[in-house]
Amino acid sequence: MIVDDESSMRFLLRMTFELAGHQVVEAPDGLAAIEQVEGSRVPPDLVATDFMMPRMNGGELIARMRRNPASAAIPIILVSSSPGSEQRTEADAFFRKPFDPEALTECATQLLEKSA
Repeated sequence: MIVDDESSMRFLLRMTFELAGHQVVEAPDGLAAIEQVEGSRVPPDLVATDFMMPRMNGGELIARMRRNPASAAIPIILVSSSPGSEQRTEADAFFRKPFDPEALTECATQLLEKSA
Protein backbone atom coordinates (compact mmCIF):
# COMPACT_ATOMS: atom_id res chain seq x y z
CA MET A 1 0.00 0.00 0.00
CA ILE A 2 1.25 3.45 -0.95
CA VAL A 3 0.06 6.44 1.11
CA ASP A 4 0.89 9.92 -0.15
CA ASP A 5 -1.16 13.05 -0.80
CA GLU A 6 0.81 13.87 -3.96
CA SER A 7 -0.52 11.90 -6.92
CA SER A 8 2.80 12.20 -8.76
CA MET A 9 4.62 10.58 -5.83
CA ARG A 10 2.01 7.80 -5.61
CA PHE A 11 2.56 7.21 -9.34
CA LEU A 12 6.35 7.06 -8.91
CA LEU A 13 6.09 4.69 -5.96
CA ARG A 14 3.52 2.57 -7.79
CA MET A 15 5.83 2.20 -10.80
CA THR A 16 8.77 1.39 -8.53
CA PHE A 17 6.93 -1.39 -6.71
CA GLU A 18 5.08 -2.77 -9.74
CA LEU A 19 8.32 -3.03 -11.73
CA ALA A 20 9.65 -5.10 -8.82
CA GLY A 21 6.64 -7.43 -9.16
CA HIS A 22 4.42 -6.16 -6.34
CA GLN A 23 0.69 -5.46 -6.50
CA VAL A 24 -0.13 -1.96 -5.29
CA VAL A 25 -3.11 -0.20 -3.73
CA GLU A 26 -3.08 3.53 -2.99
CA ALA A 27 -4.47 5.94 -0.43
CA PRO A 28 -4.23 9.76 -0.59
CA ASP A 29 -3.79 10.23 3.18
CA GLY A 30 -3.51 8.38 6.46
CA LEU A 31 -7.23 8.34 7.18
CA ALA A 32 -8.04 6.72 3.82
CA ALA A 33 -5.24 4.20 4.45
CA ILE A 34 -6.61 3.26 7.89
CA GLU A 35 -10.09 2.83 6.41
CA GLN A 36 -8.64 0.48 3.76
CA VAL A 37 -6.48 -1.47 6.21
CA GLU A 38 -9.20 -1.88 8.83
CA GLY A 39 -11.95 -2.53 6.28
CA SER A 40 -10.07 -5.10 4.22
CA ARG A 41 -10.33 -8.85 4.62
CA VAL A 42 -6.75 -9.03 3.33
CA PRO A 43 -4.52 -6.32 4.82
CA PRO A 44 -1.53 -5.05 2.83
CA ASP A 45 1.76 -6.92 3.18
CA LEU A 46 3.66 -3.63 3.47
CA VAL A 47 2.90 0.10 3.72
CA ALA A 48 5.03 2.89 2.23
CA THR A 49 3.84 6.23 3.56
CA ASP A 50 4.67 9.91 3.43
CA PHE A 51 4.78 11.90 6.67
CA MET A 52 3.16 15.26 5.89
CA MET A 53 -0.42 14.69 4.65
CA PRO A 54 -3.85 16.21 5.30
CA ARG A 55 -6.53 14.59 7.50
CA MET A 56 -4.07 12.12 9.10
CA ASN A 57 -0.30 12.36 8.73
CA GLY A 58 2.11 9.46 8.41
CA GLY A 59 3.10 9.56 12.07
CA GLU A 60 -0.52 9.21 13.19
CA LEU A 61 -1.11 6.46 10.61
CA ILE A 62 1.89 4.47 11.84
CA ALA A 63 0.93 4.91 15.51
CA ARG A 64 -2.63 3.76 14.83
CA MET A 65 -1.46 0.74 12.84
CA ARG A 66 0.96 -0.25 15.62
CA ARG A 67 -1.83 -0.06 18.25
CA ASN A 68 -4.12 -2.35 16.24
CA PRO A 69 -3.24 -6.05 16.69
CA ALA A 70 -4.48 -6.77 13.14
CA SER A 71 -1.98 -4.33 11.57
CA ALA A 72 0.78 -4.04 14.20
CA ALA A 73 3.14 -6.44 12.41
CA ILE A 74 2.75 -4.96 8.92
CA PRO A 75 6.13 -3.58 7.81
CA ILE A 76 6.07 0.19 7.27
CA ILE A 77 8.49 2.28 5.22
CA LEU A 78 8.41 6.03 5.76
CA VAL A 79 9.24 7.90 2.52
CA SER A 80 9.44 11.60 3.32
CA SER A 81 11.24 14.87 2.78
CA SER A 82 10.07 16.16 6.18
CA PRO A 83 13.15 16.84 8.38
CA GLY A 84 13.29 14.65 11.47
CA SER A 85 10.20 12.62 10.56
CA GLU A 86 12.13 9.35 10.90
CA GLN A 87 12.77 10.22 14.56
CA ARG A 88 9.05 10.65 15.32
CA THR A 89 7.61 7.32 14.17
CA GLU A 90 7.79 3.57 14.66
CA ALA A 91 8.46 2.91 10.97
CA ASP A 92 10.60 -0.10 10.11
CA ALA A 93 12.64 1.85 7.56
CA PHE A 94 13.08 5.41 6.31
CA PHE A 95 13.85 6.85 2.88
CA ARG A 96 14.31 10.54 2.21
CA LYS A 97 12.70 11.98 -0.93
CA PRO A 98 13.98 11.83 -3.58
CA PHE A 99 14.64 8.13 -3.00
CA ASP A 100 16.71 5.49 -4.79
CA PRO A 101 14.12 3.12 -6.35
CA GLU A 102 16.49 0.14 -6.25
CA ALA A 103 17.31 0.64 -2.58
CA LEU A 104 13.63 1.09 -1.74
CA THR A 105 12.53 -2.13 -3.44
CA GLU A 106 15.47 -4.00 -1.89
CA CYS A 107 14.42 -2.76 1.56
CA ALA A 108 10.78 -3.71 0.90
CA THR A 109 11.83 -7.21 -0.17
CA GLN A 110 13.91 -7.67 2.99
CA LEU A 111 11.07 -6.45 5.22
CA LEU A 112 8.58 -8.75 3.48
CA GLU A 113 10.92 -11.74 3.88
CA LYS A 114 11.37 -10.92 7.58
CA SER A 115 7.62 -10.67 8.19
CA ALA A 116 6.72 -13.88 6.30
